[in-house]
Amino acid sequence: MCIYFANVGRFLFDWMSFMKCLLLLIAVLLSGCAAIQQADRSNTERLLAAAGFKVLPANTPERQLSLEATRPYKVERKLKGEEVYYFYACPDQSIAYIGNQTDYSKYRELELQQEIANQNTAASENAVLAAQQWNDWRVWGPSAALPPPRMGHR
Repeated sequence: MCIYFANVGRFLFDWMSFMKCLLLLIAVLLSGCAAIQQADRSNTERLLAAAGFKVLPANTPERQLSLEATRPYKVERKLKGEEVYYFYACPDQSIAYIGNQTDYSKYRELELQQEIANQNTAASENAVLAAQQWNDWRVWGPSAALPPPRMGHR
């Protein structure tokens, strides 16, 4: 009887340790995802500002309602009469980025330029890694080493 209860206690201890580790792993993964999302938001906000979007604080009840009614962190197309404008809501900062069609076109252009630059950076990093791997003659063994240069002609 005592052995049975001792094993049950050990089993429960191991199960609790496993669950604590699992919860810790989940917390670390979620915090990493949150950091990536925050970096993406900051990047989008920099591009919007560079494209000419105006930053307006939600300092009136009407603006606050408009901010709450819009999907956060997404550029949305809106109509105001005949005029088209674009709206990006940041509820955590209580601000909105607002731009016209020209601003939005410039934003998309900057976004595309950044994507191309990121792809070029990744390609050059891959090329450097590939060159480093091929220049490592040790993987082929000592017989693959280049012979020493000749000093004279014979």
